[in-house]
Amino acid sequence: MSIHLSDRAKNELVKCGVGGAAFLRISVVSGGCSGNTYSAAIDDTQGENDTLVYQDGDFRVVADRRSAAYLAGLEIDYSDDLVQSGFRFKNPLAAKSCGCGASFAALSFPESGSPP
Repeated sequence: MSIHLSDRAKNELVKCGVGGAAFLRISVVSGGCSGNTYSAAIDDTQGENDTLVYQDGDFRVVADRRSAAYLAGLEIDYSDDLVQSGFRFKNPLAAKSCGCGASFAALSFPESGSPP
């Protein structure tokens, strides 16, 4: 499992407190006009159902196992443009996304529930 974070995204997340004991938790949840959306929060407690999806020194990104199946190859960037600043998620496992890019429909996975 690997995801990629741009330097800009990492720098913004460090400003938000990610590092040391605190990590970024990413979840894929039902919602949005395409069916799935991302939930991201800073956390410091990792559970037995969690998996590490990115690490660079003490900078970590964690997801629950169900969400992690949808994150392989995910690219996270940050933009500070005037029109739509914030974090950007580019997911190669997305079959389609809505017009604003806030939600996505996942590719169909085999019965195992794991990505191809």
